[in-house]
Amino acid sequence: MTRLTVRVAIVMVGLAVVATTAQGQRRVRGGRAVRVERPSVGARIGYDFDVDHVFIGGQLNLPVGRRWGLVPSAEFYPGLSGSLFRLNADVKYHPPTVYGLFYFGAGFAYLHASGANDAGANLFAGWEGRQARPFKPFLEAKFVFADNTSFNVLAGLNFPL
Repeated sequence: MTRLTVRVAIVMVGLAVVATTAQGQRRVRGGRAVRVERPSVGARIGYDFDVDHVFIGGQLNLPVGRRWGLVPSAEFYPGLSGSLFRLNADVKYHPPTVYGLFYFGAGFAYLHASGANDAGANLFAGWEGRQARPFKPFLEAKFVFADNTSFNVLAGLNFPL
């Protein structure tokens, strides 16, 4: 009786392994595998048309789903008096396009200049290159709505962690 039980158990395990392998192959062949981006860190450089000055900064990309990501960032304006900087907490969305190159989003902006602080909102849209090891370039246009509304154009590179 125990030999029969062992044989049945071996056959059942074998069938389970074959079925799992077949399902995995169908999933890959059918293009149904879901890929979530890895977290990345990046550098950015841009131009602020309101201040009429170049800024530099960095960001952290934290994917929270297949198409969604959190993007905290900081931008510093070197050479301007009053230690001007902006901190952003944004949410980015990649709509379902063929390659997923385009994105748009919104978020919170905190501006600091000459001891004065201001809070506002961001609206942005951009293009992000396909995964090209070891970096991914991006180009973005951003509106910042606060006491002084500004338009920014920025570009940069993201490096996977």
